[in-house]
Amino acid sequence: MRSILTTNAVCESRRFELWQEAACDTFVGLDCRRLSQRPFRGEITTVAVQGFHFSTVRSRDQQVTRTTHRIREGREEVLLVSAMLSGTGVFAQDGREARLGPGEFVCYDSTRPYTLHCDGDFEQLVLHMPREMITRQLGRTELLTARAVRYNTPMGQLVFPFLRNVASLVATAEPVTARRLADISLRLLTTAFGELLCVQADNQTCARTALLYRAKSFIDAHLHDTELNTRRVACELRISVRYLQDLFHAEGTTVSDSIWSARLAKSREALVDPLRANESITQIAASVGFSDFAHFSRRFKAAYHLCPRDYRAARRIALIAGGRSWSFTAADLSEMPPTHR
Repeated sequence: MRSILTTNAVCESRRFELWQEAACDTFVGLDCRRLSQRPFRGEITTVAVQGFHFSTVRSRDQQVTRTTHRIREGREEVLLVSAMLSGTGVFAQDGREARLGPGEFVCYDSTRPYTLHCDGDFEQLVLHMPREMITRQLGRTELLTARAVRYNTPMGQLVFPFLRNVASLVATAEPVTARRLADISLRLLTTAFGELLCVQADNQTCARTALLYRAKSFIDAHLHDTELNTRRVACELRISVRYLQDLFHAEGTTVSDSIWSARLAKSREALVDPLRANESITQIAASVGFSDFAHFSRRFKAAYHLCPRDYRAARRIALIAGGRSWSFTAADLSEMPPTHR
């Protein structure tokens, strides 16, 4: 659903006050400061797709600050990505500063102070998402923030046009399509920021973060392999098993737990994917590396509080109740619990 907020509907003396309230409602708690006495104007258009927000911001002459007071007050844990469509902006966090022009983007983390400074008229696309969407792939964000992905780099030339086009499409796309576009956007952003980590890997901390990203990327690409394990991942990265385990322990998890968590998350996506409606639950389990259906069912229920069949059936009923169609096959019906047939 698209929401639009504009300052044009109120008198000029109240526009900036309304703007600060709008910024806090749309993003996180912020303090805004005007940088000129020019008549103020601002507009935010937002589309939400399952926790992933695409917001187009048009405004002028301001500095936006996320302070420690605001962090304590709100405690939002989100990651934001700003892509400059026109104008320029300076983004500062974690002791770094990045100046962005059109076609460039940067990320910043709501759990630590940051500042955004934009002189003149500007337009930017802001992506707003739960920070764990990125941290579960890249780990800590301290090495990512205020590092620009430039327009003249391969990832910049690929990711920026895609994000710009997706932002204009998701409001009118079918819900399933919108979710897929949001998922692709997240994957592209993860790849772009992961490459930044690899480029910065000239000291021990950066190198560890880059290795962790490579390990998680390898795991995601090989979930179907029933032989995927700690030793296999370590061999791919050409590091010792102990060093690999240390990388994951620093995040409070293990390689094995990360593999199983990724498999369960992938299976949950597949169970509600209309394009895979004709696949049995056993086939979906096998596609993410579960060779034992009973083992899969136990782990899935422990993670999501429903067995795979009930979860799939409940989501289908929710889609139908919401007016969205999903074709059923005889095999599908046989997998539903009796109360849902």
